[in-house]
Amino acid sequence: PRPRPAPWPADPAAEHAPAHTAAELYSERWMFHGPAFQGVSEITAIGASRVRGTITTPAAPGALLDNVGQLLGYWLTTTRTERTMVFPVGMRHIRLFGPHPRPGTPVECAIEVVSVTDAMLEADVQLLVDGQVWARIDGWQDRRFDNHPSTRPVERFPELNALSQPRPGGWVLLHERWPDLASRDLIMRNHLGGAERRAYERQAPRSRRQWLLGRIAAKDAVRQWLWARGAGPVFPAEIQVYEDAHDRPYVLGAHGRTLPALDVTLASRGEAGVALVVPRPPGREDSGPGPGIHIEEITGQEIAGQPTTGQPTTGWEATTLRAVKCAVTKAEGAEGAVRAPDVAVLDAADPERLLVEAATAAGRPPHRYRVRSARTANPPGLPPRDYVVAWTTGPADDE
Repeated sequence: PRPRPAPWPADPAAEHAPAHTAAELYSERWMFHGPAFQGVSEITAIGASRVRGTITTPAAPGALLDNVGQLLGYWLTTTRTERTMVFPVGMRHIRLFGPHPRPGTPVECAIEVVSVTDAMLEADVQLLVDGQVWARIDGWQDRRFDNHPSTRPVERFPELNALSQPRPGGWVLLHERWPDLASRDLIMRNHLGGAERRAYERQAPRSRRQWLLGRIAAKDAVRQWLWARGAGPVFPAEIQVYEDAHDRPYVLGAHGRTLPALDVTLASRGEAGVALVVPRPPGREDSGPGPGIHIEEITGQEIAGQPTTGQPTTGWEATTLRAVKCAVTKAEGAEGAVRAPDVAVLDAADPERLLVEAATAAGRPPHRYRVRSARTANPPGLPPRDYVVAWTTGPADDE
């Protein structure tokens, strides 16, 4: 038999007590694992490049090795603020010096972090049984994924938190904090149900990003509407977003969740997604007018236009008018129509609360909408962009 290596010596000067207990690792959802994989029974000490703990060997195959990854993942979440989501992708060597510990056996775990880059986390591991090294792992590699302090509550308690922020006027605003493809895939799988994932895959690769932003914002808008009315935990997967024949979104409950009659509208641009949800007025048909929301990026250039004053407009004003007309087009249910409705601004005295009229067919009474607008921008850390968001809750008569 190969000789066992000596256990690494402890260095109390380089360690301190952890901020959480092993039980809190699971109860506070620093780890997402279910009972069969909850084997970390003690977090002994943590340092700038090390962590030690005890794993009570689970019965599930592979769970002991998974628990090593959990302890390493905990080290990352407590020593870094960004890119704290990781998945193991490789190991250089695994050397075993005895039979696999039986379920219930305490296994001491010592981890030495070798390197941390934006993309990878690498560490070496010793596992000890009865004070002797049972396994040595060299070059444990974790792939790091994009996340942000603002996304952490959703990662841990998605049924109680949303990625989108409520905005004055009743709509929600979402900013993308997962720019790389692998991180986006994780966010997608955490928020979409099976049918929605298949719809995501059917999107052209370049449009998936915007499509996903709008769907997450819509789910968040519905969940925040429910929470504001006393609903308990609501997971994103309990809200399913579909589209009708005219590309108009609608929502249904899933996994036992029943929703009231709600109308939803969504949009996205750049790194921002927006959505608005309102109760459906009694007697309104699915194809009737409803809410509409749109977001446009302000280019900063001077653009000629013809508002009600007849004077040229700035880029911001022209962008606002374009966003307003698109919001009304969505409110009319004509997102995917061949011909958009004729939209005219009737009253622009208050540029942030326009009176707009839409008519789509001869002889049909026009619908009038009060359309509000607001400016917003990407937060620090994202490409600098300014936007105009325009929204209406439905025809003015519904107010």
